Amino acid sequence: MDKLKDAAVAENWASALPRKSYEKLERVDEGNEWFEIYKLPKDVFAIYEPGHFQEVISFLIIGEKKAILLDTGMGIGNIHELVHSLTDKEIEVVNSHSHFDHIGENYKFPKISIFEDVNAVTTLEKGYTVEELKPHVASEMFAKTPPKDFIAETYMMPPCEFELLHEGDVLDLGNRKLKVIHTPGHSSDSIMLHDEENRILFTGDTFYPGSLYAHFDEPFYGKSNLNVYLNSFQKVVNDVLPHVDYIYCSHNEPVNEPRLIKEALQALQAILDNKAHYQLDESGLRKYDFDGFAVITKD
Repeated sequence: MDKLKDAAVAENWASALPRKSYEKLERVDEGNEWFEIYKLPKDVFAIYEPGHFQEVISFLIIGEKKAILLDTGMGIGNIHELVHSLTDKEIEVVNSHSHFDHIGENYKFPKISIFEDVNAVTTLEKGYTVEELKPHVASEMFAKTPPKDFIAETYMMPPCEFELLHEGDVLDLGNRKLKVIHTPGHSSDSIMLHDEENRILFTGDTFYPGSLYAHFDEPFYGKSNLNVYLNSFQKVVNDVLPHVDYIYCSHNEPVNEPRLIKEALQALQAILDNKAHYQLDESGLRKYDFDGFAVITKD
């Protein structure tokens, strides 16, 4: 999720860590000062950045012929070096969407793919500037000290070359296939990847256990749309969820139950039907709380 909060909220977040659900996962000790690495079933590594407010998670999905890195994180730690220590396979990057916390090290990889979307194309062609990212590397955004070679004053994301993905594209890793599912709503370029044989759905930012942001309407993040978001959940529930045992989410906690997608669909429908209760948050946005997640919208 792309969290825009004030300093007090960030301090409360930092004091709440760590998340106990990680105790159930198999941690890989790579001696890394920034990332936490967890080995998940079916040759998947969750690469977690708990030291920053975003709590973003990238996934290394290993196949027989090559591996897919779903997102390149914040660009604070060296994810390029890390993933090459986890596999000797060729690694291709797929971006779940173009928000800054998912494309931080795109420029270090030779092959990157993102969904064919105007905002995504513009973002990857220009990158993110120091000024744009400055609020996200303020001291209160960190729960632990970043790596010694990280310099907040020069933190930026250069443009990168990329290829375009489309609805229904299949990424063939040799012994496993990942199907691209366009799931706009949080952002217009959001996708999920479905590993049908292994019954895993990588949800990107379309769903995770936390506040689902459906209020963006600015160049930095692109546009969110609650009705479109609802349609994306409906498509996934109807066509994909019957073939899923686990959802792997890109923020906060990686492994979650598929039922939460159905509950998110019901939540968005309740909001659109004016049947859900909300509170105004610190920014004047509406926050609808549900069991295990929330939805943030404008009026």
